[in-house]
Amino acid sequence: MSKGSVGKEVKMRLPRIVINLTVAFLFWIISQVGPIFVKGLTIPGISLPPPLNTVSSLVGLASTFIAMIFLVRAISDILFFADLSAEIVVRSLGIKERKPLKRIARDLTYIILTLLLATAASPLLSSIPQVGGYLMVIVSLSALGIFLILIYDIGKVVHGVLHEKTRRIADWIGNLLEEKGYRNSNRKFGEKGSGE
Repeated sequence: MSKGSVGKEVKMRLPRIVINLTVAFLFWIISQVGPIFVKGLTIPGISLPPPLNTVSSLVGLASTFIAMIFLVRAISDILFFADLSAEIVVRSLGIKERKPLKRIARDLTYIILTLLLATAASPLLSSIPQVGGYLMVIVSLSALGIFLILIYDIGKVVHGVLHEKTRRIADWIGNLLEEKGYRNSNRKFGEKGSGE
């Protein structure tokens, strides 16, 4: 993806994320506060099992459902930034391999190194008075962030490989069926010609 297209994507997706998260948060608040105002009211003429027969439960469920829809829409845009950040971190670590197995091997190596460094640093940092606890938290969160990004990158590589293999198998099956259909049509045409 070129810098220009990345810039356009960021300009388009960032406002959408903010709007969708804001609306999701507002509906979550409604799902928590709304039922209080209609507590105890039942829905006449509709026989639903409790607690769905009350207005408060329906307001809560409907608001939660709408909040989830907007949250899912926000997550679909957030995944673009997850992709982008994973690519930036992976490149900054020097992983530029296009071969899937080598890239996965490098990702796993960095994961092991990160975990080993975080484990080794914890006792040293905890011994520092006053700030040791804070430093441990920072190191742990940094290690967790790198771990998640590299795991995400491995998932992306595996997904890409599976997608490519599946597409090739689908193309092969499609070509095989087309070839079989072509042969059958030629055979029928030949039989018709010999019959005449």
